[in-house]
Amino acid sequence: MKWIFVLLTFMLFACNQQNDELSADAIERIKEDIIKSSERHAQGIENLDYETVMEFYCEVEDFVIFGDGYYWGDYLTCSGIWKDFLNPENWRKMVRWDLSNHKVSVISNDAASYLVEFDNVRVSMTGDTTIVKGCFTYGMKKIGEDWKAVTVHVTHNYKPGYGFENSQPGYYVKEQGKDWWHSYSPELREE
Repeated sequence: MKWIFVLLTFMLFACNQQNDELSADAIERIKEDIIKSSERHAQGIENLDYETVMEFYCEVEDFVIFGDGYYWGDYLTCSGIWKDFLNPENWRKMVRWDLSNHKVSVISNDAASYLVEFDNVRVSMTGDTTIVKGCFTYGMKKIGEDWKAVTVHVTHNYKPGYGFENSQPGYYVKEQGKDWWHSYSPELREE
């Protein structure tokens, strides 16, 4: 038992040392770079620009995305979801994709966690307005000069009366008992 205490103390000290090596200015620069990258990602969403949106994500083998309480899949899942979501045939207009409450925790000079709230308004081809609020949690890694997401978790806070008949997560496009994102999951992905 004593060894476990010593090991945990050493691990805690080692983790703290990693961040202590960075100056306050370096930590602030990292936070600013991550937020700037995220804002570029949000602008890409508003512009329905798939290429700009996907620049935010790192195509790595262990990329993972969870959403609304479920494992969604890998990088290809994320790519398929954004490609479908940003299809100009689905939206008359993406009114806004605002970000707020940016929280960046710098782990090292090339790793950080990033949490942010989003507020989205969009108009469908039928003229229906959809308002969605939620939050993202990202595991960020510095790749070259850019900060990219290697893990993603999204939570949507759907509200009744905002274009959805049900306010339950996974609510709006259930086809044969599956959530809208399900066709992009690695298990069911069509080759």
